[in-house]
Amino acid sequence: MNTWIDARGATMDEIAAFAKAYPFAILPVGSFEQHGPHLPLDTDNRIAEAMALETAKRSVGMVLPVLNVGYAWVWRGKPGILTFRFETYMAMIRDIAESLAGWGVKAVFVLSAHGSNPQPVKHAIRELIHEKHDIAVLNSLYTGLDEMLAEAESERWHNDIHAEEIETALMLAIAPDLVHMDRAAADYPPVPDDYGRSELSMGMFMRSGVFGDPTPATAEKGRRWLEIGGRRSAELWLGYLQRRGLYDPASGA
Repeated sequence: MNTWIDARGATMDEIAAFAKAYPFAILPVGSFEQHGPHLPLDTDNRIAEAMALETAKRSVGMVLPVLNVGYAWVWRGKPGILTFRFETYMAMIRDIAESLAGWGVKAVFVLSAHGSNPQPVKHAIRELIHEKHDIAVLNSLYTGLDEMLAEAESERWHNDIHAEEIETALMLAIAPDLVHMDRAAADYPPVPDDYGRSELSMGMFMRSGVFGDPTPATAEKGRRWLEIGGRRSAELWLGYLQRRGLYDPASGA
């Protein structure tokens, strides 16, 4: 039996057999939100799904369907944006963890491609799951971002990435038909002094919706960065399982 499976195409019996052998799951979580004039609204979902599959192929676990609406308060009121409330998102993560525990799953990796999701996930783990449900939860954005930033040609906006070179390159590798490079343009909105210290969010001072420069992006870079993200995320996941005594990568058990 392979050490990973795409749960979307599996039957109930296949999932039951897999969970008995490898009681681990990877939950990609994204967002449905603006990504400037050149990327689709479900950019984060497609990146999360691709990163989860790349991670699973290098580690262990069943890849679950992407949770495709996130905590996107930052863009509230913008056309096309869907968001859950913080408490709603916490409750959904709790409910998914409870469902997985019912299958016999012992650990789940909540792998995000949207920067705000790890906040409600963290509080769901601490307040709603830990010591209440028999399942361990790892919570992280896809890793390897520092390596991607080091290789990128463009300058990073402030301390964040959004619809810039990295996300655009990943989308060129994942879904090139949905990327409109003829509309791509750099945009570096000025950072207000109270950003991050008040209610002020990126959505309140965005201009085009881009934060950085997407124009140097290529599919070749995207494929490399997808591989880096999958490899580094797999290392994080396997290390977590091993430290918890749940899985030994060396023996495969």
